[in-house]
Amino acid sequence: MERKMVSFVNLLARNWLSRRLIGKLDHFDERTGEKRIEKVLKRYVGEPTSFDMTCRVYYPFVKRIIGYGGDRFDVSQERMKEFFTDPIKRKGLGNVVLSIAKYGITKPQRLRAPFLVVWDITKACNLKCKHCYSSSGRRSPDELDTEDVKRIIDEMDRLGVVAIAFSGGEPLMRPDFYDIAAYASRKNIYTALATNGTLIDKKVARKIKNAGIRYVEISVDGADPKTHDDFRGVEGAWEKAVAGLKNCKDMGLMTAIASTATSSNIDEVGNIIDLAEEIGVDRFIEFNFIPTGRGRFSFEADLSPKQREELLKYLYKRSQTSPVEIFSTAPQYARIAIQTIHKHGDGNLSFTFYGGHVEGDLFEIAEFISGCGAGRLYCAVTSSGKIKPCVFMPIVVGNLKKESLRDIWNDSQELRDLRDRSNIKGQCAQCDFRNVCGGCRSRAYGYYGDMEEIDPGCIYNVSEYREIMEKNGIKMKNKG
Repeated sequence: MERKMVSFVNLLARNWLSRRLIGKLDHFDERTGEKRIEKVLKRYVGEPTSFDMTCRVYYPFVKRIIGYGGDRFDVSQERMKEFFTDPIKRKGLGNVVLSIAKYGITKPQRLRAPFLVVWDITKACNLKCKHCYSSSGRRSPDELDTEDVKRIIDEMDRLGVVAIAFSGGEPLMRPDFYDIAAYASRKNIYTALATNGTLIDKKVARKIKNAGIRYVEISVDGADPKTHDDFRGVEGAWEKAVAGLKNCKDMGLMTAIASTATSSNIDEVGNIIDLAEEIGVDRFIEFNFIPTGRGRFSFEADLSPKQREELLKYLYKRSQTSPVEIFSTAPQYARIAIQTIHKHGDGNLSFTFYGGHVEGDLFEIAEFISGCGAGRLYCAVTSSGKIKPCVFMPIVVGNLKKESLRDIWNDSQELRDLRDRSNIKGQCAQCDFRNVCGGCRSRAYGYYGDMEEIDPGCIYNVSEYREIMEKNGIKMKNKG
């Protein structure tokens, strides 16, 4: 069903009347905590809700649009209603269609509010990871207090943020974490947790579940415990992380293994996926290495363009048969998927956040929703309330202690620049896959200090990558 909703949204975008009608439903009711469009979808599935005059006038039109979409893609009204029963899915569709109503179709699509916010809720951490983007360890003295955090969550809810992923540091080390997570969950915001997993015994897994967290992502950087422990800086971390995954799985939580691909663990990726399948987690996500934070000058840890290309091809091939959903944060992953499908005539379209069969022109749809999402689909919040385009990009574009998220999201010049792929330089600007991929903007900034530069990790930028390595005295013979 989720796959056909992508095609349905694409259909809505091309109908000027549906765009105009839906644009009238962008109003947040402080009393009920819902936007008009969420209320209309709530009424559609038969749930009680309060309607103002605008909702009453436009409900029949929206119902007709949904019915037409269902007929167009052979989805019954019962299935459509089942899909919209989940309030988070109503919020998600509302964000996307209101964005289309406001901006029209853009390539890639611009959103009126972040779909996802990754929130580093604390800098406190019990590990010493070599590649930590936030250089975490001790709690920062200027971290937001509970009251400020809840105020910001209220603002995100009004704006239409669909999901918050709490990260760190280690979020579970913050004393009020469960209170904060439960507060976000009660707002019908999809609440996720990114953790090292070492603190998750059975009791903690139950507390996570009771807080309304729907997704737990635990870092595992090696199939061999020694590889992981060396990476994470603490002996025994692997065993605790795996135990944490199993405890979350036993609690019925959606779980994922997150793994950062480096020159030290690339040979273990297949075995890590084997581990994911053995445990029965739902997802495996391979993260790009970004030279930032504690890993700022660890260029030797990065994969060469050839290594990354081969890894992404392997991940895509494995994803077609694995019971585990397999993704990569490398924006080149969508290009790999499209090229493979065109070559073999079959397969699922895969992005950083979505994998599945999509109706319609693959390239056109990929231009609409894929590529680097920094400042376009998501943003990051630091423990002190500063806004960044991405957790891996140390550029502060605003401060939630002083400004609203709405103003920062709409007015930041840096975010505006990231949404315009015509600003990209070099080979990335001329690439046929510019709108499908666009390169990782955080890697561009990490290597060049310029978020509009090329991504030197792409197979089409081998000479630039070689130049960087030679400049830093790193031999290429073992990198391919």
